Amino acid sequence: MMGSAERELLPKGMRYALGLRLVLVGTSSLWSLLFAVAPNQAITTVIILGLNLWNLWYAYALPRSTRRHWLVAVDVVLLCGVVLTQFWTVTSDPRAGGTWVLIAMAISLITYPWLVRGWVLAAITVLIVGLHYAGTWLADPGGWLVSEAVVVWTVAEVALSWGLYRFVRRSARAADRVVEREEALRREAAVSAARRADEREYLAALHDTASATLLMVGAGVVQGRESWLAEQAARDLREVSGSQVEPTAETGLFELLREVAADTPLQISWAGEDVRLPAVDAVLLSRGVREALTNVVRHADTDHVGIRVLQEENAVTVEVEDTGKGFTPEQIPDHRYGVTRSLVERMTRAGGSAEIISSPGAGTTVRMAVPLRREQPSGDDAKLIGTSFQRGLRWGVIVMSTAILFGLDLPRLLSSQDAYYVMWPQYVTWFGLLAVTLVVAVATWRDKPLGRWRWPLLVVVFGLSLLGALSMRPEYLLGPAHWSEGDAGWQVVLLLMDSRVVVFASVLVAQYLMTFGVAIFVGQSALSVVGVVNATWAVLTYQLAIAMIAAVLRGLAVRSAKVARDEEQLRTAEAVAQQLHEDRKQRYAGLADTTVPLLQGLASGDLDPAEETVRRGCAVEAARMRRLFAEGSTVSDPLLHELRACIETAERLGVPVSFAERGTRPTLPAQIRRRLTEPTIAALATARGKARVTVTGTDETVTVSVLAACEPFSSTSDMGDVSISAMQNGDRWWIQATWQLT
Repeated sequence: MMGSAERELLPKGMRYALGLRLVLVGTSSLWSLLFAVAPNQAITTVIILGLNLWNLWYAYALPRSTRRHWLVAVDVVLLCGVVLTQFWTVTSDPRAGGTWVLIAMAISLITYPWLVRGWVLAAITVLIVGLHYAGTWLADPGGWLVSEAVVVWTVAEVALSWGLYRFVRRSARAADRVVEREEALRREAAVSAARRADEREYLAALHDTASATLLMVGAGVVQGRESWLAEQAARDLREVSGSQVEPTAETGLFELLREVAADTPLQISWAGEDVRLPAVDAVLLSRGVREALTNVVRHADTDHVGIRVLQEENAVTVEVEDTGKGFTPEQIPDHRYGVTRSLVERMTRAGGSAEIISSPGAGTTVRMAVPLRREQPSGDDAKLIGTSFQRGLRWGVIVMSTAILFGLDLPRLLSSQDAYYVMWPQYVTWFGLLAVTLVVAVATWRDKPLGRWRWPLLVVVFGLSLLGALSMRPEYLLGPAHWSEGDAGWQVVLLLMDSRVVVFASVLVAQYLMTFGVAIFVGQSALSVVGVVNATWAVLTYQLAIAMIAAVLRGLAVRSAKVARDEEQLRTAEAVAQQLHEDRKQRYAGLADTTVPLLQGLASGDLDPAEETVRRGCAVEAARMRRLFAEGSTVSDPLLHELRACIETAERLGVPVSFAERGTRPTLPAQIRRRLTEPTIAALATARGKARVTVTGTDETVTVSVLAACEPFSSTSDMGDVSISAMQNGDRWWIQATWQLT
């Protein structure tokens, strides 16, 4: 399966290849039509105009066609006809330096790698190059047009172009693999973060709902069956089930806030205007307001509260303000869940904020805010894909430059010694250009950018090109023996490939103009003006094409990265949703045997809060929930933190508890900590009068004991790795839970 970079590359590359062919073949052929003499001008005009019209239609139709192979087949047939009819369209002229037919054939063939498979490309190349050779025989039997070197070079050019295409596509695949690995890590991190956030939000919701209801019943606040209690228990059941809102849905904030306020006995004054928010944000704020109002009922000693909604440029703020007795927020213990975690942490982990402003006697203001727009992480995918594209393209040009130096330029140099005043400048030029190519190759291999060194290297390339031109005899300038005239441009391509197209083109054209200036200065060259244009255009356009490809790939990298990120977000969302669904099922299963039956009984009225067994069951379950909330904290000693949460619940039920701890203890798994604290929870939930809890430990054993006047307890029991023992003295029980390292 192709990744986003490769998927984006192929159609973009195809459109680019077709556009390149359209422009280059069109300019070359129309230039020859205007300035060159043809054996049959009328037929030449028809063929050139017909070819360009076909190229225009071809460039438009091929990307949109579902039967591309037929269009390519027709194109090959037409190109075969163009190369075979050169006896009508091309005049034999040794100073022409090349024909528009040769350029049309070469440009068309080097764009085929983006359109057909490798073996099809090989077959098309053999067919068209063979027919071109036959067409030159028909147009100029035994003349200058019939050149085996042209055949060899055209085949080599096609091979190099195919190699360039393969390098770029391979780089796209490499980028996709790296992005895929990065995506997997990001998705794993996102799932983990979502699981933690969802668990904390679930615990916060339980704290605000089921835990508060059960604690209220366990404390004896409710004297009997009440309709409002049944409604509240039913709402709590929905929270326990873990039902979630659709993240993309929107809802009115005031509607949710009024529903929350209706469940309290407070008098509410409202200010502000309704705001539509994503449902998750609106629910987040409504739950924060519910906790704030609950705290007012419990602690503020006032029955009036003001709620104000403010919409700012990039945030929605909700303020809950009372004129009660107030408190000092800094004095609230860290283990207290309501203020620090149910409000502040809940808002912070959701990307918002919460602030509690209060002082004794001055009331309390709770201010909560959520952003209207959240920035998405940009990541480095675009940079990564762009770097991979450029590396692949650069390796392709390195191979191409090396092949040209060894396969084309060196044979010309060695076979054209009569064309030079002296040989050593030609050797210096050849070895110098090879050295520049190798420097770029080493930098690419080490993945080190050339940086400021590219400019001194460019000066070296210009100097070598000028040295090669000045050592030429005038009559050979710009001809085949002047091998460095255009081929030095490949080093310019290597050095400026990642520059802006304007800079790249300016420097490259300057290199050509410098060598033309030498010919103009001496007043002689091997080619005519038309020949110079044809010969230069055939090479220059290919080199400029590399700059255009590089620019296209830079833009393509950004697009590919965006597509990859969009796809990643979808896959991550699916993974998160699936994992959270499983987590919620497991959490519900953990409460199904304890919390759920109590809430169902209270909601249906089957359980009477006035009965001692109901109150005791609710008290025990409220303590278990408080322990569950404490498990989510990051503290140095989780066991002590969870025991303090259980003790706090008992004290809310009216049981004074003293606590002591001695020794050192290892950090135990949550499951063992639950077994150690379970007897304490059961004893404290039914305790009468004072109770005492003690924790002792060593590196190999941990003991939690409780002394309280409570309901009868089984004298011995076994809870896996934890042993339970109990002793009775009158109405008081001494219960001990011990973990022993095995």
